[in-house]
Amino acid sequence: MLPYSVRFAPGRFFDPILVLLVAIAVGLWLTRRSHALGRPRPWARRGWALAWVGWATLWILATPVVTHTLLAWVEHRGPPLDRALASADPARTALVVLAGGIRTFDTSLPLRERLDSTTTGRIIGAAGLFKEDRFGLVILSGAPIELGEGMEDLITALGVPKDRVMLETASYTTRQNAEKSLVILRKRGFDTIVVVTSAMHLRRAVHEFERAGAKVIPAAVQTFGPTVFTVDDLLPSSTSLYRSHQALHEFIGYLKP
Repeated sequence: MLPYSVRFAPGRFFDPILVLLVAIAVGLWLTRRSHALGRPRPWARRGWALAWVGWATLWILATPVVTHTLLAWVEHRGPPLDRALASADPARTALVVLAGGIRTFDTSLPLRERLDSTTTGRIIGAAGLFKEDRFGLVILSGAPIELGEGMEDLITALGVPKDRVMLETASYTTRQNAEKSLVILRKRGFDTIVVVTSAMHLRRAVHEFERAGAKVIPAAVQTFGPTVFTVDDLLPSSTSLYRSHQALHEFIGYLKP
Protein backbone atom coordinates (compact mmCIF):
# COMPACT_ATOMS: atom_id res chain seq x y z
CA MET A 1 0.00 0.00 0.00
CA LEU A 2 1.28 3.47 -0.85
CA PRO A 3 2.14 5.83 2.02
CA TYR A 4 -0.65 8.22 2.96
CA SER A 5 1.20 11.25 1.59
CA VAL A 6 1.66 9.84 -1.93
CA ARG A 7 -1.57 7.90 -2.49
CA PHE A 8 -3.18 8.58 -5.85
CA ALA A 9 -6.62 10.12 -5.42
CA PRO A 10 -8.52 10.40 -8.74
CA GLY A 11 -11.20 12.46 -7.02
CA ARG A 12 -8.72 15.31 -6.65
CA PHE A 13 -9.06 16.00 -10.37
CA PHE A 14 -12.73 16.83 -9.78
CA ASP A 15 -11.90 19.46 -7.18
CA PRO A 16 -14.07 22.47 -8.21
CA ILE A 17 -11.28 24.97 -7.58
CA LEU A 18 -8.78 22.94 -9.61
CA VAL A 19 -11.27 22.62 -12.47
CA LEU A 20 -11.90 26.39 -12.52
CA LEU A 21 -8.19 27.24 -12.41
CA VAL A 22 -7.53 24.84 -15.29
CA ALA A 23 -10.41 26.43 -17.24
CA ILE A 24 -8.92 29.89 -16.74
CA ALA A 25 -5.46 28.67 -17.80
CA VAL A 26 -6.84 26.96 -20.92
CA GLY A 27 -8.86 30.03 -21.82
CA LEU A 28 -5.85 32.33 -21.50
CA TRP A 29 -3.68 29.90 -23.46
CA LEU A 30 -6.18 29.79 -26.34
CA THR A 31 -6.31 33.58 -26.42
CA ARG A 32 -2.53 33.94 -26.38
CA ARG A 33 -2.17 31.24 -29.02
CA SER A 34 -4.48 33.16 -31.33
CA HIS A 35 -2.48 36.35 -30.93
CA ALA A 36 0.77 34.47 -31.52
CA LEU A 37 -0.55 33.23 -34.87
CA GLY A 38 -1.17 36.82 -35.92
CA ARG A 39 -4.83 36.52 -36.84
CA PRO A 40 -8.07 36.13 -34.89
CA ARG A 41 -9.46 32.65 -34.45
CA PRO A 42 -12.99 31.63 -33.35
CA TRP A 43 -11.58 29.59 -30.49
CA ALA A 44 -9.71 32.65 -29.22
CA ARG A 45 -13.03 34.28 -28.35
CA ARG A 46 -14.14 31.05 -26.72
CA GLY A 47 -10.89 30.95 -24.74
CA TRP A 48 -11.38 34.52 -23.55
CA ALA A 49 -14.96 33.72 -22.56
CA LEU A 50 -13.82 30.57 -20.73
CA ALA A 51 -11.24 32.52 -18.74
CA TRP A 52 -13.82 35.14 -17.72
CA VAL A 53 -16.36 32.49 -16.73
CA GLY A 54 -13.75 30.74 -14.61
CA TRP A 55 -12.72 33.99 -12.93
CA ALA A 56 -16.34 35.01 -12.27
CA THR A 57 -17.18 31.61 -10.81
CA LEU A 58 -14.20 31.79 -8.44
CA TRP A 59 -15.33 35.26 -7.36
CA ILE A 60 -18.87 34.03 -6.71
CA LEU A 61 -17.71 30.96 -4.76
CA ALA A 62 -15.49 33.19 -2.60
CA THR A 63 -18.45 35.40 -1.64
CA PRO A 64 -19.74 34.61 1.88
CA VAL A 65 -23.41 34.98 0.96
CA VAL A 66 -23.00 32.24 -1.67
CA THR A 67 -20.99 30.10 0.73
CA HIS A 68 -23.73 30.29 3.38
CA THR A 69 -26.28 29.17 0.79
CA LEU A 70 -24.17 26.19 -0.25
CA LEU A 71 -23.62 25.18 3.37
CA ALA A 72 -27.36 25.33 4.06
CA TRP A 73 -27.90 22.93 1.14
CA VAL A 74 -25.37 20.31 2.22
CA GLU A 75 -25.56 20.41 6.02
CA HIS A 76 -27.54 17.66 7.73
CA ARG A 77 -28.11 17.30 11.46
CA GLY A 78 -30.25 14.24 12.00
CA PRO A 79 -32.84 13.64 14.75
CA PRO A 80 -32.31 14.43 18.47
CA LEU A 81 -30.03 11.63 19.62
CA ASP A 82 -31.65 11.07 23.01
CA ARG A 83 -34.99 10.41 21.32
CA ALA A 84 -33.48 8.22 18.60
CA LEU A 85 -31.75 6.06 21.23
CA ALA A 86 -34.63 5.94 23.71
CA SER A 87 -35.30 2.22 23.18
CA ALA A 88 -31.76 1.14 22.26
CA ASP A 89 -29.59 -1.08 24.44
CA PRO A 90 -26.39 0.90 25.17
CA ALA A 91 -24.35 -2.32 25.26
CA ARG A 92 -25.40 -3.10 21.68
CA THR A 93 -25.09 0.48 20.41
CA ALA A 94 -21.93 1.64 18.63
CA LEU A 95 -20.60 5.10 17.89
CA VAL A 96 -18.64 5.41 14.63
CA VAL A 97 -16.52 8.54 14.33
CA LEU A 98 -15.23 9.41 10.85
CA ALA A 99 -11.81 10.98 10.53
CA GLY A 100 -10.89 14.08 8.60
CA GLY A 101 -7.14 14.24 8.18
CA ILE A 102 -3.76 14.91 9.73
CA ARG A 103 -2.41 18.43 10.15
CA THR A 104 1.22 17.36 10.49
CA PHE A 105 3.39 14.24 10.66
CA ASP A 106 5.81 15.92 13.08
CA THR A 107 6.59 13.11 15.52
CA SER A 108 7.85 15.55 18.16
CA LEU A 109 4.24 16.59 18.80
CA PRO A 110 1.77 14.59 20.91
CA LEU A 111 -0.50 12.38 18.81
CA ARG A 112 -3.62 14.42 19.54
CA GLU A 113 -1.94 17.63 18.33
CA ARG A 114 -1.20 16.19 14.89
CA LEU A 115 -4.89 16.04 13.93
CA ASP A 116 -6.38 18.65 11.63
CA SER A 117 -9.14 20.93 12.89
CA THR A 118 -11.89 18.87 11.27
CA THR A 119 -10.86 15.63 12.99
CA THR A 120 -10.32 17.40 16.30
CA GLY A 121 -13.81 18.90 16.15
CA ARG A 122 -15.38 15.54 15.36
CA ILE A 123 -13.59 13.84 18.26
CA ILE A 124 -14.58 16.57 20.72
CA GLY A 125 -18.19 16.29 19.57
CA ALA A 126 -18.13 12.49 19.80
CA ALA A 127 -16.71 12.59 23.33
CA GLY A 128 -19.59 14.84 24.34
CA LEU A 129 -22.12 12.44 22.84
CA PHE A 130 -20.53 9.52 24.66
CA LYS A 131 -21.03 11.27 28.00
CA GLU A 132 -24.69 11.93 27.23
CA ASP A 133 -25.51 8.46 25.84
CA ARG A 134 -23.23 5.59 26.77
CA PHE A 135 -22.13 3.30 23.96
CA GLY A 136 -20.84 -0.24 24.00
CA LEU A 137 -18.17 0.54 21.41
CA VAL A 138 -16.61 3.59 19.76
CA ILE A 139 -14.99 2.99 16.37
CA LEU A 140 -12.53 5.61 15.14
CA SER A 141 -12.43 5.18 11.37
CA GLY A 142 -9.75 6.60 9.10
CA ALA A 143 -6.29 5.93 7.67
CA PRO A 144 -3.35 6.05 8.16
CA ILE A 145 -2.55 4.51 11.53
CA GLU A 146 -1.14 7.82 12.80
CA LEU A 147 -4.55 9.38 12.29
CA GLY A 148 -6.33 6.66 14.26
CA GLU A 149 -3.80 6.81 17.09
CA GLY A 150 -4.17 10.58 17.30
CA MET A 151 -7.96 10.26 17.48
CA GLU A 152 -7.67 7.62 20.19
CA ASP A 153 -5.24 9.77 22.17
CA LEU A 154 -7.63 12.72 22.10
CA ILE A 155 -10.90 10.90 22.77
CA THR A 156 -9.49 8.99 25.73
CA ALA A 157 -8.06 12.22 27.12
CA LEU A 158 -11.62 13.59 26.95
CA GLY A 159 -12.93 10.80 29.15
CA VAL A 160 -13.93 7.94 26.86
CA PRO A 161 -12.63 4.64 28.34
CA LYS A 162 -9.87 3.09 26.23
CA ASP A 163 -11.43 -0.36 26.49
CA ARG A 164 -14.49 0.98 24.63
CA VAL A 165 -12.42 2.35 21.73
CA MET A 166 -11.46 0.44 18.59
CA LEU A 167 -9.44 1.70 15.63
CA GLU A 168 -10.28 1.09 11.97
CA THR A 169 -7.26 2.44 10.11
CA ALA A 170 -7.63 1.05 6.58
CA SER A 171 -10.14 3.58 5.20
CA TYR A 172 -9.14 6.43 2.92
CA THR A 173 -12.63 7.37 1.71
CA THR A 174 -16.10 7.73 3.22
CA ARG A 175 -17.22 4.64 1.32
CA GLN A 176 -14.40 2.64 2.86
CA ASN A 177 -15.26 4.09 6.30
CA ALA A 178 -18.71 2.60 5.96
CA GLU A 179 -17.73 -0.76 4.50
CA LYS A 180 -14.85 -1.50 6.87
CA SER A 181 -16.60 -0.24 10.01
CA LEU A 182 -19.64 -2.39 9.26
CA VAL A 183 -17.47 -5.53 8.97
CA ILE A 184 -16.32 -4.93 12.56
CA LEU A 185 -19.79 -4.11 13.87
CA ARG A 186 -21.48 -7.11 12.27
CA LYS A 187 -18.89 -9.48 13.69
CA ARG A 188 -19.50 -8.06 17.16
CA GLY A 189 -23.27 -8.09 16.88
CA PHE A 190 -24.07 -4.39 17.25
CA ASP A 191 -27.55 -3.59 15.98
CA THR A 192 -27.71 0.18 16.58
CA ILE A 193 -25.13 2.40 14.90
CA VAL A 194 -24.64 6.13 15.39
CA VAL A 195 -22.42 7.87 12.82
CA VAL A 196 -20.62 11.03 13.94
CA THR A 197 -19.11 13.47 11.50
CA SER A 198 -19.27 17.13 10.48
CA ALA A 199 -22.77 18.36 9.59
CA MET A 200 -21.52 19.20 6.11
CA HIS A 201 -20.27 15.63 5.61
CA LEU A 202 -23.09 13.80 7.38
CA ARG A 203 -25.54 13.39 4.50
CA ARG A 204 -22.90 11.74 2.32
CA ALA A 205 -21.70 9.57 5.21
CA VAL A 206 -25.22 8.28 5.89
CA HIS A 207 -25.66 7.61 2.18
CA GLU A 208 -22.51 5.46 2.11
CA PHE A 209 -23.52 3.47 5.20
CA GLU A 210 -26.94 2.82 3.70
CA ARG A 211 -25.30 1.84 0.42
CA ALA A 212 -23.24 -0.69 2.41
CA GLY A 213 -26.45 -2.17 3.80
CA ALA A 214 -26.86 -0.57 7.24
CA LYS A 215 -29.44 1.79 8.67
CA VAL A 216 -27.68 4.29 10.90
CA ILE A 217 -28.56 7.19 13.17
CA PRO A 218 -26.82 10.41 12.06
CA ALA A 219 -25.21 12.66 14.66
CA ALA A 220 -23.86 16.00 13.47
CA VAL A 221 -21.00 17.96 14.96
CA GLN A 222 -19.26 21.11 13.68
CA THR A 223 -22.42 22.76 12.40
CA PHE A 224 -22.39 26.20 10.80
CA GLY A 225 -26.12 26.90 10.95
CA PRO A 226 -27.83 30.19 10.03
CA THR A 227 -25.87 33.45 9.89
CA VAL A 228 -26.71 37.16 10.12
CA PHE A 229 -26.24 39.02 6.83
CA THR A 230 -23.72 41.89 6.79
CA VAL A 231 -22.20 43.98 4.00
CA ASP A 232 -19.00 41.92 4.38
CA ASP A 233 -20.92 38.94 3.03
CA LEU A 234 -20.74 40.51 -0.43
CA LEU A 235 -16.94 40.72 -0.39
CA PRO A 236 -14.94 37.62 -1.44
CA SER A 237 -12.64 35.97 1.10
CA SER A 238 -10.27 33.02 1.11
CA THR A 239 -12.19 31.43 4.01
CA SER A 240 -15.44 31.52 2.05
CA LEU A 241 -13.74 30.06 -1.03
CA TYR A 242 -12.43 27.17 1.08
CA ARG A 243 -15.85 26.50 2.62
CA SER A 244 -17.54 26.66 -0.78
CA HIS A 245 -15.00 24.14 -2.01
CA GLN A 246 -15.89 21.85 0.93
CA ALA A 247 -19.62 22.16 0.23
CA LEU A 248 -19.20 21.41 -3.48
CA HIS A 249 -16.92 18.49 -2.66
CA GLU A 250 -19.66 16.98 -0.48
CA PHE A 251 -22.33 17.59 -3.10
CA ILE A 252 -20.26 15.96 -5.86
CA GLY A 253 -19.32 13.09 -3.56
CA TYR A 254 -22.96 12.45 -2.74
CA LEU A 255 -23.78 12.14 -6.45
CA LYS A 256 -20.95 9.67 -7.02
CA PRO A 257 -22.26 6.23 -8.11
